[in-house]
Amino acid sequence: MRKNIFQSALIIIILTAFTPSTLRAQTHRCALSTGQTDTNKKRDISTDDLLRLKDFGSLLTSISTDPFQVAPDGSLLALHLRRADAVADSYCTAIVLVPTHGHGQPTVIDDGGEILPFSGYRFGVGQPPLGVPKDELLRWSPSGNALAYIKIFADRSEIWRYDLGKRSSQKLLTSPVDIDALAWSDDGRAILYSSRPGTIDALAAITIEGRSGYHYDGRFVPYASDQPFVSSDIPLRNFAIDPNSGEPVAMQPAPENLLYPSSAWPKGTIAFATSAGGANAAFSYTSGKLYHEKPQLKATIADRAFDCQQPSCSNVQGLWWSPDGKTLWYERRAGIADSVTEFYAWRPGRAAPSLLLSTQDAIFGCRLVQVELVCAHEGSTSPRSIVAISLRDGTRRSVFEPNPEFALLALGTVKRLEWTNSFGISTFGDLVLPPNRKDNRRLPLVVVQYDSRGFLRGGTADEYPIQVLATHGFAVLSFNRPPRYGNTLPVTNEQEYMQANNKGWMDRRSNVSSFETIIQRLTNEGIIDPRRVAITGQSDGASTATYALANSTLFSAAILSTCCQADTMLAFGGEGLADFYIQGGYPVSRYFDQSFWRDGMLESAVKARPVPLLIQASSVEFRLGLTTYSELRHRGWPIDMYVYPDEGHVKLHPAHRSAVYRRNVQWLEFWLNDEEEPDPVNQSQYDHWKNLKAKYSTP
Repeated sequence: MRKNIFQSALIIIILTAFTPSTLRAQTHRCALSTGQTDTNKKRDISTDDLLRLKDFGSLLTSISTDPFQVAPDGSLLALHLRRADAVADSYCTAIVLVPTHGHGQPTVIDDGGEILPFSGYRFGVGQPPLGVPKDELLRWSPSGNALAYIKIFADRSEIWRYDLGKRSSQKLLTSPVDIDALAWSDDGRAILYSSRPGTIDALAAITIEGRSGYHYDGRFVPYASDQPFVSSDIPLRNFAIDPNSGEPVAMQPAPENLLYPSSAWPKGTIAFATSAGGANAAFSYTSGKLYHEKPQLKATIADRAFDCQQPSCSNVQGLWWSPDGKTLWYERRAGIADSVTEFYAWRPGRAAPSLLLSTQDAIFGCRLVQVELVCAHEGSTSPRSIVAISLRDGTRRSVFEPNPEFALLALGTVKRLEWTNSFGISTFGDLVLPPNRKDNRRLPLVVVQYDSRGFLRGGTADEYPIQVLATHGFAVLSFNRPPRYGNTLPVTNEQEYMQANNKGWMDRRSNVSSFETIIQRLTNEGIIDPRRVAITGQSDGASTATYALANSTLFSAAILSTCCQADTMLAFGGEGLADFYIQGGYPVSRYFDQSFWRDGMLESAVKARPVPLLIQASSVEFRLGLTTYSELRHRGWPIDMYVYPDEGHVKLHPAHRSAVYRRNVQWLEFWLNDEEEPDPVNQSQYDHWKNLKAKYSTP
């Protein structure tokens, strides 16, 4: 019997499937946009416009550290492009070369294989798939004459090499397991890679074990699979191949420094840079203890050490030396809840840092090209692109715009808001109002969580189409979760930090206080109708949403992408997850501290106001919400749930993403505006919702 990639614990550990998947790219190359037409003739945005955006890098800006790779001479960059097709339920992909200096056109040199979900290890074992696309691996040769890249398929991974002189690609290697890292040797005579070939034997051992019954232990994640997961102690092995033939060659010393460059950094280092002349700079914790001290920015030039004590030298994210080794350029986060990105120039021992650029846009993945930083960029109304930032004056220019046609769409207005909750913790959000709003009638509000940096697409996990909701007449608050409550206390380690957040649900209470503050403000300003406010959430956002539904009357409708925080999750999550939460302050048993769960669980909140609640869950995680669904259903809540097959924590199938987008809009229209869309995801949903509404009356 065929097993899909999300249901088999033998596959999701390493992201290399040994059986077919229903999600296929079919090695179809994406085509690049030829340009945009008259931007004066704009039309309303649709869910399909968002779904079909050309993307590169991780779905999450916070983990997209390598969205592209720059050639050694800086003239070209390479990236892996993808575009969803809901009708075919697949992605086109492309390996694209982009000139960095504004001359010439981007070129597609090959397809990029298939799109498979990222996964990893935690608590000593493999984990269910996160669901975001696995990061692409592309690496330039030291000479810049060739590009090595990985193609991932459901049953294999491949290493390819593109020769710039011959303008041709060649497959060098096929691996039955996932390839974790890719690099070139210093002399360019070998391509290095790392993988876990021992996974094959580990999978075989699990199969044999099953014949006499699996011993239940820490290898299980019960909500995701009825089989144990592979242990994380399978060693990574490093290999080297000839870049022309693909044949094995001798491995050079210390390949880890090339495959995993940050492994050579001093302990506790967040950012590090070395100049051609040997100058070093690091932003790091001196003692290497995360909760013991604040990290510091230090530079060493010709054996002279310099400490930057300026406030602007905090929260550094990236470092780059000028060619002469005298100026250090750096990127930092600033503002309320790190809402601002800034770039500085510092001449150690000569002058204090000077500000080059400060912006609320999301800028990340930067690479130095002469006197410019080439970076991925997102604005609140601008999808991901690539820009170059002048390190002379901070000005920006466009390098690559994969979605020029997006400028043809009419978008709602965006206003950045900042506020402080009753705990004294500040955060921010972006209020999106309908385009061409002509009157001052109060609007229904939809709260989308929980990271509002960058392009306002669909919130964390991209399930709530913000601009489409605005086009449908909703005000939308893209809510950036406040810094965690534990940051306000003098904790010394992770366990104390977690306990501070979880004791009395203090961190969730802080989040709800932030909701209360901003909703009251928008009500007082006459913008929203407080009787029609909906909350949405995925992952941490879903936990905040259920806590808010259990402990406040702020919301009159809700949608959850994952569900739900409950005492049963400690059993369903497996021994590793249970131990993690217990160390963080959760009760060892549901009977030891019943008040903890009574205050924090929606299913235990018998006095909570019933509101229409839609759950759109993945096949891996829907079991976590069954006790909540059953309890609320029998209690009379208007609750509905859909389960999406072959999906992990974040939904990846284009057909599912389209259905999720559309159904979320339709649910909110139905319950907050009493309207039905002419083209529902399926007609039966409205029949069911009408039955729910007939049985339900708002208290």
